[in-house]
Amino acid sequence: MTEYPRELYLEDNTMVIVRPIDKDDVGALYKFFSNVPNDELLIYKDDVTSMESMETWFADNNYDTSCRLVGLINDRIVANGTLGPQGLFWSHAAELKLIVAPRYRGRGLGSQFFNILLYEGLRNRFQKIIVRYLSDNSSIPKILNNFGFNAETVLSYYVKDESSDTQKDLIVASFSLEDWDRRFEFYSSLYR
Repeated sequence: MTEYPRELYLEDNTMVIVRPIDKDDVGALYKFFSNVPNDELLIYKDDVTSMESMETWFADNNYDTSCRLVGLINDRIVANGTLGPQGLFWSHAAELKLIVAPRYRGRGLGSQFFNILLYEGLRNRFQKIIVRYLSDNSSIPKILNNFGFNAETVLSYYVKDESSDTQKDLIVASFSLEDWDRRFEFYSSLYR
C-alpha cells in the first residue's frame, strides 16, 4: 500500500488523511469505536468497544493480508474501513466494513472512503465484495445503491442488540467486481 497516506476533502474542504492502520493505533481506534453508538457496531462479530478485541485484531494472522484503513482529522480517527478476504476457500471474495464517526456523516467522507476500499478490491483482484448491515441503518443502503450493490439476502432477527434486547435483521449485499473489470483502468488512474 505505497499509495498512502492519501488526502481526501469533505464538502466543507476539511482534509482527511487516509492511511493503513498501524499497531500504534490501538488506543485511538478504541476511542473511536467508543464514540460510535453501540447499535451501529453490531455488524462486527467482536465487541469492538473492548480493548481486548482491539489488541486481538492486531495479533490476527490475517492482519497483513487485509486492507485496514483509518481516516484522520488532526490525528484523530474519524473513519475506519476494512476489506478482507473471506477465508482460504473463498479467497476470491472479500467483506467490506466502514464506519464513519457520527459527527462527520453526510459530508462525503463515507462515499469517498467506500470508493477507496472498492479500488483496493479491484487492485487485489477480488471478484466479489459483500457488505453486511442492519435493516435499521439508513445511510449505508444509499452508498451501496450508488455503487451498484444488490441486497442478496435478509437474515431475519439474526442480530441481537443486547442494550435494547431487540433482534434485528441482517442484510447481506454484494457486488461483482468482475462486472467492473472494464472500469479498472479508469479507477487505477484516479488513485495512483
